[in-house]
Amino acid sequence: MKQKIIQLKNFPKRLFLLVCIGILFLNSYAQQDSFLIVQISDPQFGFFTNNADFEKETELYAEAVRQINQIKPDFVVITGDFVNNSKDTLQINEFKRITACIDKRIPVYLSPGNHDLSNNPSKQDFEWYYSMYGKGADRFSFRHKNAHFIGFNSVIIKSDESRIEERKQFKWLKKELKKANSSDPILLFTHYPFFMENFSEKETYSNQQMPKRIQYFELFEKYGVDAIFAGHLHNNAEASHNQILVITTNAAGKPLGNAQPGYRLIKITNRQIEHSYIPIL
Repeated sequence: MKQKIIQLKNFPKRLFLLVCIGILFLNSYAQQDSFLIVQISDPQFGFFTNNADFEKETELYAEAVRQINQIKPDFVVITGDFVNNSKDTLQINEFKRITACIDKRIPVYLSPGNHDLSNNPSKQDFEWYYSMYGKGADRFSFRHKNAHFIGFNSVIIKSDESRIEERKQFKWLKKELKKANSSDPILLFTHYPFFMENFSEKETYSNQQMPKRIQYFELFEKYGVDAIFAGHLHNNAEASHNQILVITTNAAGKPLGNAQPGYRLIKITNRQIEHSYIPIL
């Protein structure tokens, strides 16, 4: 069951955060299989001022990290657009500096966005990205407790010029999904949502083209994927297709919709997935 959280005007921030966490634990806090994940997306250092500075992004992201350390999730996933200018080392270093403040006992996983690689990444773009964030920092796959988690690079799915890399990744994704137990929760993390409102919506800058939706969802359905968590939209959206949840999380940086900057708190209990959007300020 999904949990809806509404922020009350003038509600104390610290108390609000505790209430949010409390709601997630309300029904099954004593279950041994229950655990928490934080998804944070699009801190995008430099976006507020078109690369003139990143003071606002620093304020928001540092506060988000402070709250993450209070929550103590099992791990954190950052779903892309870490910075606004992929080649700006000042933006990159500030993102990395604050990310490094996450409690060292909390693993952090990355899934790149188009602002981290470019819309049509070249070999040089990949080499730069790996030099900044680490080789292989565009995908991950692991089992944790009673669930399986996979992060992958959706930029190369969106790009018409990355077909070789995309085909390699598709084979890898299929291989990793085969390893997962379809009876357990399978959660995917990526930057671009495949769609925001319904599977048949038109392709835009913010979603994937229809042939790719069909190809990937056939794979996801075959191996029992439960949910896909994405970013990129700078707003919140929720949809589903053939019982697969598609959750798009607003930016931790500059929003482009009505939602305030924030992150998503995901709870898994006895094969059930709950999630709540938490405003940062």
